[in-house]
Amino acid sequence: MVSIPSVGVVMNWRNENNKSGLYPVHIRIKQGNFARYYRVPTPIKIRKDQWTGKEGAWIKPSHPFAFEINNKIVEIKGLINEYIKRTVNFSKPVTVEGIIAGLTNKGDNKSFLDFMQRYITRPPEKLEPNTIKKYATTLTHLKKFKKQIFFAEIDNTLLRDFSRFMQSELELGGAATKKYLEAFKKVIRHARRENFISPQQMEFLFDGLNVRVQKAKRTFLDLQEVKKWKALQFTAEQQHLERDRDMFLFQIYTGYYFKDLLIFTKDHLQMDEEYGHVILGARDKNGNQTIIPLFKFPYAQTILERYRSSSKDKLVFDKQYLVEEPVYNRNLKEIAKMAGIHKNITNKVARHTNAQLWIRYGAEGAVLSKMMGHTKQETTRNYYDVNLPEIVEGTKRVDFGAMGI
Repeated sequence: MVSIPSVGVVMNWRNENNKSGLYPVHIRIKQGNFARYYRVPTPIKIRKDQWTGKEGAWIKPSHPFAFEINNKIVEIKGLINEYIKRTVNFSKPVTVEGIIAGLTNKGDNKSFLDFMQRYITRPPEKLEPNTIKKYATTLTHLKKFKKQIFFAEIDNTLLRDFSRFMQSELELGGAATKKYLEAFKKVIRHARRENFISPQQMEFLFDGLNVRVQKAKRTFLDLQEVKKWKALQFTAEQQHLERDRDMFLFQIYTGYYFKDLLIFTKDHLQMDEEYGHVILGARDKNGNQTIIPLFKFPYAQTILERYRSSSKDKLVFDKQYLVEEPVYNRNLKEIAKMAGIHKNITNKVARHTNAQLWIRYGAEGAVLSKMMGHTKQETTRNYYDVNLPEIVEGTKRVDFGAMGI
């Protein structure tokens, strides 16, 4: 049987005799023979003749702040009851120390939404623009879900309700729901580190928060579509599209994300005297060593020569040829339309296309992992250490030049 602490309200629980005749009011939380006292914040202490001890009207109207103090006591007792109910519902032990810890956190009835806004405006760590955008979108969804959220309200039920709200009312898929729920959880964890949420409140906060995510269907171009993409002709007014056509092809050849192009430096680009250009270096996303046989794609040399930066610049591509990512994605969609490709093309499609080409035309699994910058090969989950001769051997059956791309 669950042991529930008793909750009472007392004045001058130490039985002191002060010269002023004024005494504090405490909430007494007792379990068996063990009791702790939580002081009720009051503008002015209480005289004995102003105390009734009656439920809901502990302080007589003769006290100038009787209404405020009585309301504050009701509020604190309500928080205690909510904590007890929450704990019992999750079959957790209710303890006096747990209740006291819940009452003494900084959050109390402060706004979580305001806290999250400050987190976004002044993050505790350097965040990527896309990460900040994710937190901002999460906050927007939270405000649609509930106009105000106080720290004291945050519990497992609220998180579950928010998850259902995103899927039913906002019609978000599993992946998007999970992404925004994780952002919500991260800010909650930061609030805990700042003592806005008690350890007891965190103990079972995220229990059972599983969001079903359907496996994403990756979009990629097949060989014929890549050939159509490469064969496009452009007018003088469409040079910006020709540039982005070429950059997308270079992404296909390398498996790079768009942001990898922005940090692609000349020390990563090496000329092997036997084979030609290879890329050696760490990809941006996870820092894993990569070896990319660029010599397998003859048109890559043309792209390097056409858009190369000055000799003094560390970057391979001149910055004037690299536009903002949203602009780049818009241009890719226009190019796809020109090529008669009816797929939703974004810069990430190039990386998926790279993997599919190598898989389709015979690259070995461990070699592909090394070229893609993966930590481990998907089929065996083993780590690989692959050098250039192994890359050459593992891709010798593939001749993309003969295929026309």
